[in-house]
Amino acid sequence: MTVIVPSYLGAKLLPTSLGSLARQTLAPREFEVVVVLNGPEDESRTAIDDVRTAFPELRLRIVEASTAGAGNARNLGLDAAAGRSVTFVDADDEVTPGYLKALLAHAGLGIVPVASVADVTDGGAAPTFDNYLSNRLLARAGEVTDPTQIPSSLGFVAGKIIPTAVARASRFDTTLRSGEDVVYWFDVFEAAPFRIRPVALDSDGVYLRHVVANSISRQARSYDFSVTQRLDVIERLWSRPAEEPRSRKLRASFISGQVSLVNAHLRVEPDDHTRVVEDIRSRGLEDAIPWRRLNAGIARDLGILYSFLPYADTSALVAARRIRDRGVVVDVVSNKMGADKPTDWSAGVIARENLDRTFEVDARTAAFEWGPLKTFTRRALAKVAEWEDEKGLYRSVYSRTMWPGSNLVAALLKLRRPEIRWIAEFSDPQLFNAYGQRRVGQASTDSLWKELAAGLASAGVDAPADRNIPHLVELLAYALADEIVFTNQHQRTFMLDYLPEQQLVERVLERSRVSHHPTLPESFYHRVDGEYPLEPGLLNMAYFGAFYATRGLTEVVEALKALTPAERTKVRLHVFTSDPATLSQELEAHGLTDVVTANPYVSYFAFLELTTRMDVLLVNDARTRDHYDVNPFLPSKWSDYAGSGSDVWAVVEEGSILSTMPTAYRSPLGDPGAAVAAVRRMLADRGLADAPDLTR
Repeated sequence: MTVIVPSYLGAKLLPTSLGSLARQTLAPREFEVVVVLNGPEDESRTAIDDVRTAFPELRLRIVEASTAGAGNARNLGLDAAAGRSVTFVDADDEVTPGYLKALLAHAGLGIVPVASVADVTDGGAAPTFDNYLSNRLLARAGEVTDPTQIPSSLGFVAGKIIPTAVARASRFDTTLRSGEDVVYWFDVFEAAPFRIRPVALDSDGVYLRHVVANSISRQARSYDFSVTQRLDVIERLWSRPAEEPRSRKLRASFISGQVSLVNAHLRVEPDDHTRVVEDIRSRGLEDAIPWRRLNAGIARDLGILYSFLPYADTSALVAARRIRDRGVVVDVVSNKMGADKPTDWSAGVIARENLDRTFEVDARTAAFEWGPLKTFTRRALAKVAEWEDEKGLYRSVYSRTMWPGSNLVAALLKLRRPEIRWIAEFSDPQLFNAYGQRRVGQASTDSLWKELAAGLASAGVDAPADRNIPHLVELLAYALADEIVFTNQHQRTFMLDYLPEQQLVERVLERSRVSHHPTLPESFYHRVDGEYPLEPGLLNMAYFGAFYATRGLTEVVEALKALTPAERTKVRLHVFTSDPATLSQELEAHGLTDVVTANPYVSYFAFLELTTRMDVLLVNDARTRDHYDVNPFLPSKWSDYAGSGSDVWAVVEEGSILSTMPTAYRSPLGDPGAAVAAVRRMLADRGLADAPDLTR
């Protein structure tokens, strides 16, 4: 056996470490010690000579390294090893007398023995096993187990013995300034998977780790050591193939361990989070990071979002994009939307960089029923109080409402703690729907109503006399929120036009901003490989959402029916909808099965990928002219289409926000002739238009 001892300016340390090796119960002829001197010259040679004099039977060799660095020293030690197996002992540590004999006794074919580690302090106190390396090892002492069950066993270079040939097959990464032992042991495992056997304590096989401040492995916290060097290690691990499940599991555990060190830094320096995220993105490590571990315990901001991921609806997806766009870590309270609500777990990556804790309230999903809203409010506030007891008061609360419960909870937090900053977003008007109808739902005159009404009164605003919930939700945000977000200018104008209190209108204008739904970066449009087949040489258009041949997009249906037979062979409209079977029946009735294909909804990222491959994306305004002077809605799909790189055909209401967007094609709602002309322009732009008939 060869014991490799790297030493950097270790003159004062080597007598202890080498002395412990000289006192081994294993016969001296059974092992050698290779000391690798890898730093400036000091009295290390003299110290080694003194050990030789004191222990003449100890087989001791010296290797000198021209380049400093623990990884380089260990590689040189491996090259010089003459034994059939090797182990490492750091120069600032020592081992118990039965250490080497115990390692050999616990070794076996494909089995790596792992010694427990006891920490030794300078104060003379007894060694303690209370550390991350030994806590789980002691519970499994003597048992053969998989290292993926105790990954910390491989997070420390020493305390193990492996065949020299296996050890030499991998090399320590000399470009890493710390953590090279983690990468090395992963490479060893991936090249020759093994199991481990923790060494039993009664065998006297203990590694004694001296806790010395500012040693290479025990440096003080800093951005460089706690973040940059940890990301260096993660980058190396992530670059490994890890083709086998055990390797992938072990790699994930090692990465998680490195991320825990980054999290420890962020708990002290939470303002560094943005910098950490930027560094992770610059390295392309977004998918490598267990973000919940990175963000654990650091959120100082809160989101109250009635619908949130993994539910696959517009409200949840937009809320996730808002959180990503804002760039601060948040805890989120949302509502359990029911088993019938579709989910899309893959969409969780949208906000993962900025999520700490999430919690789903189990309350019945009813938009304007006071009972379920009270249940949601009470349980959400209880969870927020629990979190604040653990981590301190939140700085801000963000609520996004189509569902009113979000604003109710945020308003109560603001009333009870005025210093919290409330950011309230309206996805659409609460009081009126797309058909000009006034939404209704009456609150009870209970303690919740009275607290909210009193809060409005303190702000100089009267609560709705009819206790109408949609009206209440709007007034609470207008009167109490520090920032109010509208998704388009027409929405703000419309909602304020029916607000009679001019002073309140002025407050909203002062505190509000208009912000369209965020568009995700280009990389999100290519997270999945496209499987949906598209026939080349055609005009491939797509529509995502409810599509009816008899109502809604009638001008598009009529336009497709009006195309010439030759034109129809060149056009395909791919519709992705919730009820493709019914749509197929309608298409057959209208003779459009050769032009329009009905498909079920796809996952969000499959949808984004499809938008990049279509020639044209179809989006339409809601029809509001019969009810409103100005269209207060902007289709949510616009923000997704805007990042696709594909042309967009907008079927618009005159003067709408959608009509002002930079779309390649535009035609008015209810005008089949203009729709036909738009399709023919699309064909012409792609060289697919019919040749003119020169015989006429």
